[in-house]
Formats: sequence, structure tokens, C-alpha cells
Amino acid sequence: MTIPESVTVIGNSVFEGCKGLTSVTIPGSVTEIYSWVFSGCTGLQSVTIPEGVTEIAASIFEGCTGLTSITIPGSATWIGDCDFSDCPNLTIHAPAGSYAERYAQKNGIPFEATTK
Repeated sequence: MTIPESVTVIGNSVFEGCKGLTSVTIPGSVTEIYSWVFSGCTGLQSVTIPEGVTEIAASIFEGCTGLTSITIPGSATWIGDCDFSDCPNLTIHAPAGSYAERYAQKNGIPFEATTK
């Protein structure tokens, strides 16, 4: 799924429990992503968060058991608690030295450095 460029905020629980959702690309127009947006989307496999998003609210991806890849921009300076609980096969992709890399290390989540 590609979210339209006209969207600037993704509100609480918008896609919560959508079992058929497998991939999401969030446009650069989005500046805020609220809690539980994708919580329980067990079919979700990959997500790309755009540059410019600074905070990733709590529990956004909680229970996304199929999530294997998330790309987090260097602009992210905060990732909420429990964001990736019950995501056993997840790898975080983000710039080396970024907040996302520190978050991955702190939480024992595999990390791969990106060039952006």
C-alpha cells in the first residue's frame, strides 16, 4: 500500500488489525505517525518511513509478527516503547550512527546500515 502524498498525519489505530496489509510506503508529506497505527497487522512484512519524521509513537508495530524489514530515516530522534514487540524476524534499516541504530542495539534487534 502506498499512502497518498496529500496525507500529513497518520492517526491512532488507522490500520490496526488489517491482516491483509503486507507492505506500506509512507510519503514524505507525513510528519506525524500516532500510536497503534499498524498494531496487529500480522501480514505486514515491510515498511518505509520517510525522511522528516522525527518521532515514531509507541506501539505502532506491536504484534506485527510478519514484519521483517523497516526502514527508518536519520531524522528519527525517538522511537516509542513496545514499537516492535512480537516482531521476531525484524531487521531495522537506518543510517549508521542514527537513533534507530542505537534503538536496535539497545533492544537486541538486527540492524543494517543504509546510505540515507
